[in-house]
Amino acid sequence: MHVVVADPMQVRLGAQLRELAGPGLTWEFLTPGQSIADASDSPEVFVGSKLSADELPPAADLQLVQVAGAGYEGIDLHALPAGARVANTSHHGRAIAEYCVMSMLALSRDLIREDRALRTGRWLSVFQDPGSPVHETLEGRTVGILGMGEIGEHVAILATALGMRVVGIRRHPERPTAVPVAWMGGTDDIDTLLTLSDFVVVTTPLSEHTRGLIGARELALLAPHAVLINVARGPIVDEQALFDALRNGAIRGAAIDVWWQYPEQGNLRSPSRLPFGELDNVILTPHTSGVTSDVFHRRMKDVARNIAALRDGGELRNIVYESPIHPNPIESR
Repeated sequence: MHVVVADPMQVRLGAQLRELAGPGLTWEFLTPGQSIADASDSPEVFVGSKLSADELPPAADLQLVQVAGAGYEGIDLHALPAGARVANTSHHGRAIAEYCVMSMLALSRDLIREDRALRTGRWLSVFQDPGSPVHETLEGRTVGILGMGEIGEHVAILATALGMRVVGIRRHPERPTAVPVAWMGGTDDIDTLLTLSDFVVVTTPLSEHTRGLIGARELALLAPHAVLINVARGPIVDEQALFDALRNGAIRGAAIDVWWQYPEQGNLRSPSRLPFGELDNVILTPHTSGVTSDVFHRRMKDVARNIAALRDGGELRNIVYESPIHPNPIESR
């Protein structure tokens, strides 16, 4: 059974991945810019997050597309041969939740602006400048979690430990949560969530229903001191509306880890068509909120387990799509 690995972190962990998966497999590790079309042989397993119709030969032997992460929107599901399955993995909840708390702390304390100022000799402190702002603690503040899944639950755990009040929305609000929350609404209750929150953390998956979910109208519901943190997918938030809200001071700030544009084949283009980098009330990171060594090692174990299961005729885990049995993707939990 031939395995082609395109995911850069799984390529990096290639030796360990091969050892964990065991014997009876041939391996091919692609370099950046290569695709499955560049493979020397048609694979039964492809490990990666991007796969298009023009990359697959007409008589592809592909049986499993293993995404080494949660999102599989980069896989052209309709291009897969009959019977091929798509699986994903996660383990990023805690890491991304820590990023969210880090962003809340940094923005509530004006950390980045003060750091930049002091590097130029300016002391933004009430002890040197009585007009400088006085900051607030997170204790007693409300964090609203848009999508109480794995990431949202970890945010709730950490926020609760800091004395914050947690509210959220999810498709099934009646389900229990990892920690008690002050309020849980359904997907139609986003307006309530926004008006209740000092911090809004976006963790919901991107779909036809969530694309553009937060636009100018929704941002206007936030208080002027509110902060938006997007660790889900860029297009869930309207690009222009968020830029305008930040530039005009309609909201206090934002942390953006997911974008509307990404590099393609070495072209390191700007993550947005708008100059977010010119704003001093926003934290910009290159989709790294979940990039920690423990996350990738746990994902590697999931990838190896599924490859070995396919070889041995065992049960595959975390299947999110099967062709052509289920014409529509099963929603990732």
